[in-house]
Amino acid sequence: MFKCTRVFILFSKMNFVKPDYNGGSIANIYGSILKNFGINSNRKPLKRDLDKSGKFVLAIFDAFGEKTLEKGLEKGFIDKKMLEKFDHETITSIFPSTTACAMLSFYTGLTPGEHGVMGFTTYIKELGTIVNMLNLSHPSQETPLPLIYQNFSKYISEKAVPIGDRLAEKGISGYSIVPASIYESPTTQFHHRNLRMVKYYYPWDAFQAAKKILTENDSVFLNIYIPTVDTLSHHYGPFSPETLSSASDLLKLLLSSLEGIKDLTLLLTADHGQTDNVVSHVVDDSLMDLLEMPPWGDSRAAFMKVKDETKLRKYFEETLKGFELFTREEYLKEGFLGETVDPKFADRLGDILAVPKVPESLIYSYRGPEGDKDYIAFKGHHGGLTEEEQLVPLLIYRG
Repeated sequence: MFKCTRVFILFSKMNFVKPDYNGGSIANIYGSILKNFGINSNRKPLKRDLDKSGKFVLAIFDAFGEKTLEKGLEKGFIDKKMLEKFDHETITSIFPSTTACAMLSFYTGLTPGEHGVMGFTTYIKELGTIVNMLNLSHPSQETPLPLIYQNFSKYISEKAVPIGDRLAEKGISGYSIVPASIYESPTTQFHHRNLRMVKYYYPWDAFQAAKKILTENDSVFLNIYIPTVDTLSHHYGPFSPETLSSASDLLKLLLSSLEGIKDLTLLLTADHGQTDNVVSHVVDDSLMDLLEMPPWGDSRAAFMKVKDETKLRKYFEETLKGFELFTREEYLKEGFLGETVDPKFADRLGDILAVPKVPESLIYSYRGPEGDKDYIAFKGHHGGLTEEEQLVPLLIYRG
């Protein structure tokens, strides 16, 4: 029978949800994968003890948050009987709850404070700039910055050991099914190092590839990453018919690809959820006058180096009332980035962190209103600490 167990921590301040890095977050899946294959690791696994299987699948549906799943069931887009095939728990994302941070946590087991990626954009002192951590460019352009593009691993923690490395040491076959659009990027190549990468173009061929791999291998780790729900959530909203119907179709395709596969454990989860975005606040001159440099992180997790904290707080009280401000000492004490932050990444931390309590975002426009009009117009955003962004399903299927 379909059941849901919640294992998250409500943060007393404004009902924010703190990442549960102590066995209840996506960062703990790495430890559970290694545990399944009998590999010792210093990374804490999920609290949920999983039966060992010869075939272990991690399926990541980008932005398929717990609240999106709930809305899909409530509105009839997702068949409740289909969900009965899974055990269901609720775990948390990491912070900031955004793909650039989450993917490193999935594939290395490190928290953002440990691996060094502090958001979709991150200030990297060695490069003298803020960097888009997905395509490794300056946020104003698509062309990658050569230094980080050619040596991505130099700018993250040396403790970041991709899951494929650990599996390869033990002679365990590993595959990763990856969208063609990101196949060649250094971040993707690092995440899936020592996994046999399979390029796909649409979800249909992704799941056909999964079925083939699982049929042909008696013992194997398989990762599948599907960005469809995230793309539609940004453009239509996370609880829109477009988004919910896509999530339903992906679930059906996934289950179809698993038919007849034995000795299988599948974990289906998301890197984060999304929340509705009613207002996009674009950083103006008044706010920039109070900052040393543009904010970084994400639209709902803004790290800021400030000139005058008192004036900054007054600005938010008068102009951005829906945002909660945390000092560096406060957000480190609360463990948003993990139990510890590597001292080598101290320069990547802001003096003040702004996190919205409301369906609003804060955007620094590098290309102006016209150049960033699509981003500013997004109906869904993520990065923050609300339930919609932090809570993700952990759907467990056994074959």
